[in-house]
Amino acid sequence: MVATLGRAGTAAMCALMVCLVIVASYTVLVSSGAHPRPGGLGPGPFYANDGGSRFAPVTTGYIPLGRTEISVPILMYHYIQDLPRNPDTLTYNLTVTPANFTGQMDWLRANAYHTVTIDDLRAYFTGQHTLPSKPVVITLDDGYRDLYTTAYPILRAHDFKAVAYIVTGFVNQPRYVTSGMIVEMDRYGIEIASHTVDHPNLARLTEPSVAYQVVYSKQWLEKLLGHAVVDFAYPSGRFDATDEVELQEAGYSTAVTELESTHHTWATRLAWSRTRVGGAWHLSDFIKGLGPIEPYVIQTTLPVSES
Repeated sequence: MVATLGRAGTAAMCALMVCLVIVASYTVLVSSGAHPRPGGLGPGPFYANDGGSRFAPVTTGYIPLGRTEISVPILMYHYIQDLPRNPDTLTYNLTVTPANFTGQMDWLRANAYHTVTIDDLRAYFTGQHTLPSKPVVITLDDGYRDLYTTAYPILRAHDFKAVAYIVTGFVNQPRYVTSGMIVEMDRYGIEIASHTVDHPNLARLTEPSVAYQVVYSKQWLEKLLGHAVVDFAYPSGRFDATDEVELQEAGYSTAVTELESTHHTWATRLAWSRTRVGGAWHLSDFIKGLGPIEPYVIQTTLPVSES
């Protein structure tokens, strides 16, 4: 057939093929003020070969490399449990019920948020890979038993990642996770990070005491897991410049605080802020706490049938 087309026909066919390649992929920048429809990201469905459409567009969103400051909410949780009877103020504020936690995870998934870890943030800032659109970091502090019995199953049901900051001296105690639980979560994809040996106020300790807290907890977790542990959370968010130096000397890469913000830079990686998810929060409070959406690029690929 090609032989009968002649030069004009062959040129027309080449032009058509070029057009198909051009329209097969396009990108759109989404600003922080835009809200794509829920569930609009990720692979589209594929259809059976029944005479209808064989392929659907594949749409992905990402934050391109090169930005020195990005807005990514790092959510902070403690207890994921039903409230005990007559809780004190601290317990009330630190407790998110399983129903509310599930509702929050449902909302994130329905609105096309993507969970990432602190390791993913590090990889972005160091130019190793992009971040997905609408990234969010879920962190759980202290290593309470409900981290494993309640939060972990809910996260798995949503195919979500998270970061667990473990107080190593509490491990294997009645109200806390066991060594085996930590290993299992690590193997699944929950990032395990240090939260000191016994949760002291580092700002009140001597330098040798701070060194013990940050070094020994790191070594204990690394021996348990068989890989490096380079991320840290300050107990109760309290720290000073000396503590940052101790962390660097111990080999840590990042540390999170209880300062409130969603904006992060690589220069401030030893004092990254977080958003505390309060026990009294309604879903509207949770949505507001996520902060502004970091502008991202949408890339849609239109698969071309070979027939």
